[in-house]
Amino acid sequence: MKIAFALIPALLAASPAFALKNDFSDQLKKLPPLQQRAVMRRAVLDDAQYCRRIGPVAYQGPYKNLEMWTVQCDKGAAYAAFIGIDGSVQVRPCKDLAGLKLPTCRLPK
Repeated sequence: MKIAFALIPALLAASPAFALKNDFSDQLKKLPPLQQRAVMRRAVLDDAQYCRRIGPVAYQGPYKNLEMWTVQCDKGAAYAAFIGIDGSVQVRPCKDLAGLKLPTCRLPK
């Protein structure tokens, strides 16, 4: 009986219906586009990536226990930003995602 109860948290975490709430991503969704771009530019720069001028930013959707956003910068630079439930952000160039077996970027047009 103890084993069955021990498996319940793992099953709930794996189920999309019981995904953990990501307050940081939810707050970002509520910001005006200009502020969203400022937040995402800071995330890109903090990860030592290039982004002198930021373009469109878009929420792409959940990925595992993260929320995925896309960020377009000048000179053709495009990034995926993965936001954790603890507020951490991992930024990866969109061109590298396939090799990392991550979802591809769907950049806004």
